[in-house]
Amino acid sequence: MGGRVRVIGSDPIVRSPHRLGTAAASALAAQGAAIATIWRMKTGRGQDVTVDMRQATKVGLRTNLCLRQNGYYLDHLAPGDGGPANFFRTRDNRWIFIHRSTVFPETLYRLLDFLGCPLSAAGVAKAVSHWDALELENALAERKLIAAVARTTNEWQSHEQGRWLGAQPEIRIEKIGESSPEPFKQPSGQRARPLSNLRVLDMTHVLAGPICGRVLAEQGADVLRISAPHRQDPLPMVMDTNFGKRAAYVDLDRADDCSLLSAMLRDADVFVQSFRPGVCERRGLGPDDLARIRPGIIYVSVSCYGDGGPWATRGGYEPLSQTANGLAIDEGSYEQPRFAPTRTLNDLLAAYLAATGALGALIRRAREGGSYHVKVSLTGASMWVQKLGRLQDDEWRNVSNDLTPHPADLMRTQSCFGELEHAAPIARFSETPAFWDKPPTCLGADSLRWLDRR
Repeated sequence: MGGRVRVIGSDPIVRSPHRLGTAAASALAAQGAAIATIWRMKTGRGQDVTVDMRQATKVGLRTNLCLRQNGYYLDHLAPGDGGPANFFRTRDNRWIFIHRSTVFPETLYRLLDFLGCPLSAAGVAKAVSHWDALELENALAERKLIAAVARTTNEWQSHEQGRWLGAQPEIRIEKIGESSPEPFKQPSGQRARPLSNLRVLDMTHVLAGPICGRVLAEQGADVLRISAPHRQDPLPMVMDTNFGKRAAYVDLDRADDCSLLSAMLRDADVFVQSFRPGVCERRGLGPDDLARIRPGIIYVSVSCYGDGGPWATRGGYEPLSQTANGLAIDEGSYEQPRFAPTRTLNDLLAAYLAATGALGALIRRAREGGSYHVKVSLTGASMWVQKLGRLQDDEWRNVSNDLTPHPADLMRTQSCFGELEHAAPIARFSETPAFWDKPPTCLGADSLRWLDRR
């Protein structure tokens, strides 16, 4: 990369037994090193990368929680999404976390119908109390409803899915096809940036996937977020994750939309998706499909539990992975699980790891050619945090849990949503400062087309 990578600070940053700062700063530093490598491959010039561990933790792990719209804080979680009130006691005196979000009503109605209870927390608690934990977890999974029993770390490591994930690297990059090398083109013009002319199709939802696309937009990629008009992410999440992107609708049930999407894919460099393993394949949008359509594609998959093992097809979100793999019990106790103090953790770490994997695959494509499949998972991200080791009790128990960001960590941007106060890019580059060249826009606001290459 022709420069230095520097991390400022050390754990503990927040009141947690886990090395959250080390994980956040390492993921961002790796992404920064990949950007610097691409810039050197383009120009022959190196640059330094600096990551502040405090900023990486208090802002980088919770950018969605730093958002203000015209001065007002917006809670990105809908009722029933991710709070501790969604832990319920089972008949065998264990805790199970049940995702009962109001964002996707159809799923919520199926959950309530299965449990035979009203929407209230008290109603769900009464219904859950008649089930043993593992029995209920499996019954919900069979119906594609989202839940996880709170396990200890040892329990997860001995679980078949935990063993499978534990044998995988945090970022998996698999070559899935042959193609000619595509060297990075020499930059032209004053606004040339490391990822100028890179085309990214972002077919993701909620947090981890969309943030991966946002990270690539920080250094000039043309990121087009595509989504179904009938499936809308919560508006605060759109505001947070759509910086630097354009956004278009695609309805995969419409033949003309599918034709347009196929044409777009033939000119794409990176495709990012965050659906359950197997969903895109059923639509003809799996990694092998896209490698045939566009030899040289970088296909990025973000899932909850990975693409192998008995839980591969289970859906999940941030709190499910913290619950299943033991992190929630480590943060709290067996009697009262608790999430990481940053509230979000796996979503952001997985996003940074996915972006790093995409950049690494692009570097390989430039050198040797090929199509690549990059795989990361939310649960794998927090298992990586656990692998970094625990702090001693006297090191972290008295640390302040004040997560207020420093004013310099934030910026203000005028947008179609009004004035947004939001997290600034975190990794600092000596030659190519990170920035977004457009504010966030509404889903579906743009046409399905690429910008002209500069």
